[in-house]
Amino acid sequence: MKKLFLGTIVLLMFNMTANAQRGSMRAERQEQIDAFKIAFFTEKLQLTPEESKAFWPLFNQFEERQDALQEKYELRGKKLELLSDDEVKGHIMSQLEMEDELVKLRKDYTMQFMEVLPIRKVAMLQRINREFKKALLEEIRKRRRERD
Repeated sequence: MKKLFLGTIVLLMFNMTANAQRGSMRAERQEQIDAFKIAFFTEKLQLTPEESKAFWPLFNQFEERQDALQEKYELRGKKLELLSDDEVKGHIMSQLEMEDELVKLRKDYTMQFMEVLPIRKVAMLQRINREFKKALLEEIRKRRRERD
């Protein structure tokens, strides 16, 4: 009984260490992505130090609110194929509601971005965000190829 208990403790400690390492690796990856994003946007938008100081907290807040909205409306592990017709209809309606809320959010933040950036830079934001996502995916693919 004592050996089983000690074995369980060792297993739990190993599991906790592994989870902490995974969490640490995720945090490190997220830091790398954030650094890549800052460099990418700063270069493409040619942000001055003053613009960066005002832009980044606002942009980060915008992305957090956007992510929260999308999370609010996700299926949370449910498979669309297994839902009833009424549940699918409800999901479709909630997705349309989410899109309305996202448009309102983008409008609100676009107005705020216009207060801290020149209008041409604000106009470029959506395109540069799409370019960033493509560049990030390509960078991830490149690193995976190098790793394999």
